[in-house]
Amino acid sequence: MIDMVDYKVNKPVLLIVMDGWGIGRGGPEDAIAQADTPVFDRLWAAYPHTALFTHGPYVGLPAAKDMGGSEVGHLTMGAGMILDQGPTRINKAIADGSFFESPALQQIMQAVANGTTLHLIGLLSDGNIHSHLTHFDALINYAFEQGVKRLRVHALLDGRDVGIQSAQKFVCELEEDFAYINGNEGFDYGFAGGGGRERIVMDRDNDWSKVGQGWNVMVHGQSENRFPSMLAAIDHFRQQQPDLVDQDMPGFVIVDDQDQPVGAMADGDAVVMMNFRGDRAIEITEAFELDDFKGFDRGDMPKLTYAGMMVYDEDRNLPNLQLMGPTKVDNPFGRRILGLGVKQFRLTETQKYPHVTFFFNGGYRQPLDESMEDYILIPSDKGVSFSDAPQMKATEIADKAVELIESGEYGFGLINFANADMVGHCGRMESAIVAVEAVDAAVGRIVEALEKAGGAALITADHGNAEEMLVATKTGFEASTKHSTNPVPCILFDAAYDGSWQLRQPDPQDAPLAAPGLSHLAATLFEVMGHPVPDDLNPSLIEKR
Repeated sequence: MIDMVDYKVNKPVLLIVMDGWGIGRGGPEDAIAQADTPVFDRLWAAYPHTALFTHGPYVGLPAAKDMGGSEVGHLTMGAGMILDQGPTRINKAIADGSFFESPALQQIMQAVANGTTLHLIGLLSDGNIHSHLTHFDALINYAFEQGVKRLRVHALLDGRDVGIQSAQKFVCELEEDFAYINGNEGFDYGFAGGGGRERIVMDRDNDWSKVGQGWNVMVHGQSENRFPSMLAAIDHFRQQQPDLVDQDMPGFVIVDDQDQPVGAMADGDAVVMMNFRGDRAIEITEAFELDDFKGFDRGDMPKLTYAGMMVYDEDRNLPNLQLMGPTKVDNPFGRRILGLGVKQFRLTETQKYPHVTFFFNGGYRQPLDESMEDYILIPSDKGVSFSDAPQMKATEIADKAVELIESGEYGFGLINFANADMVGHCGRMESAIVAVEAVDAAVGRIVEALEKAGGAALITADHGNAEEMLVATKTGFEASTKHSTNPVPCILFDAAYDGSWQLRQPDPQDAPLAAPGLSHLAATLFEVMGHPVPDDLNPSLIEKR
């Protein structure tokens, strides 16, 4: 056990998340190292700091190579402990067979027992951020074993959490499954069509035109882009634009030799959204489930049975059918400090709003007490690539943060800067550098306001990204748009720091539970705020010198 330090600061105490800011190797691939970051450099040199692990078992994911993400990162920070996350729980349930006993899955199977079609929608990827290809394999093989005669996959192409041009690999893996199954009399399994995740379906910014395009491709089989196979579609778009990233591929449908779509949905069909992460699955789920949906014209909507891999909106219980129940956090940090009478705020722009609310809260989206919690959203830019506007809303977030600090009302605040992550996903080094510099400047303004207010801040990240903008290939380097498994920085800013304490450093002998990670931040915040640390939390990172 770490000796508790007699440590207390006046409010406010902030948790500042520089999303996608990892600790890289400092080479030509590292946008953070190449950026001018005087604020970060000064804080790192002058105040207690450490490195946190944010991937694999450190955040409840199954494998050491599994990249962390904003969802699992914020959930782990809010929980203050390591919990099995969506893919871990799904993998365990598949392995022990309980996944296939799900009442929701049985209802899906019953819906197609009379020969209608089972449709699987989801990100074709092994990135383990939104989905995993093994989950497709498991459900496809189970459907075959249960005698489901017809199945269609509506493939959302990744190129973001995996290699930028890796779609063919994932398509071919499922094509092998289909070839085996279709060798049995009466079975018809195959792809219906698809498109890049950034072009259709996987929106989280209420861009209903993007979701509507996906709806027309998947539900109605409507698209000007029509091909005899998935590989033909991918090859076509690659020939048009050789450097096209999978996530940006236009929507398309697969058609037969009569130019008829092979996977349009019809009355009596069943649909499963295979993504386990909710933020980019909720809008298409609303289109399938809400009677009063107004996002776009759904046209003649077939009567379908719809299910999701997990809950995507717990407040509204969407979707109604869930193959796996949600990861529950019984007593997240925000709820705990409400019980102590601490007023709090959450502040970010649209891209990370679910993370500072729903995920940090462990499953609830709205304040539990509106008189004690303020959730503040700065709308993200629309109609422009983040790589073309890499400052995003860092300045506006800093403006609001300074205002909230100066109000003197709040004992805690959670702030997320999305820049290094969202611009990092675009794969452009020069833009990522500007993004990092924008965050550095914004953090500097917040720290200045905190210093005047006598406050403190844990400054960290939920995962890496912008420090690894290039990855080595057999022929050289290519742009990387995915998260990294690098550790992230963690600085405890306090203007009254006297050198008597430090933050615990990583030890090669640490087990995942003990190694400094996101699960230790809740206890650290309790200690910084001067409150006893609850016994059930992973311990604080603060230790005496």
